[in-house]
Amino acid sequence: MSLPAHLLTDRLALRPLAAEDEAACVAALSDLEVVRWLAPVPWPYGAGEFRAFLADPVPAARWVICREGVFLGMIGLDHQFGYWLARPAWGQGFAREAARAVLVAHFADPAAEPVHAGYFEGNARSARVLANLGFHEIGRSLVCIRLRSMRCCRMWN
Repeated sequence: MSLPAHLLTDRLALRPLAAEDEAACVAALSDLEVVRWLAPVPWPYGAGEFRAFLADPVPAARWVICREGVFLGMIGLDHQFGYWLARPAWGQGFAREAARAVLVAHFADPAAEPVHAGYFEGNARSARVLANLGFHEIGRSLVCIRLRSMRCCRMWN
């Protein structure tokens, strides 16, 4: 299944990652409060990590989340659904709005598979976003990279 390279919502534009996103992405992922909820992201995150990520030929869909041309974070749908926002963008409904656009595009295909997502114990923001989108908890797993418990969720069409 192929998803559109660009998605629009009332407030956001979702587009492919580009070289000009380097400074904003590196700055956002240099914030330990952002990275602590992600797995796995090298920290400290630098230009080399960004360039390697940009050069990675990703078979799955991933987008930069922008508002009025400003980089807010990223969202992607691979084996799991995931997203992150720079701290100044927290608490404004951007994650839910971007996620809804990606999920609507995904489930527009009648043959779309269920979507899996997860969040680390203690990440109440992501728990609320996923619940508001209609995800249901299906279990928990231990993520050895962080030695933390992760709640596993699924959304059906």
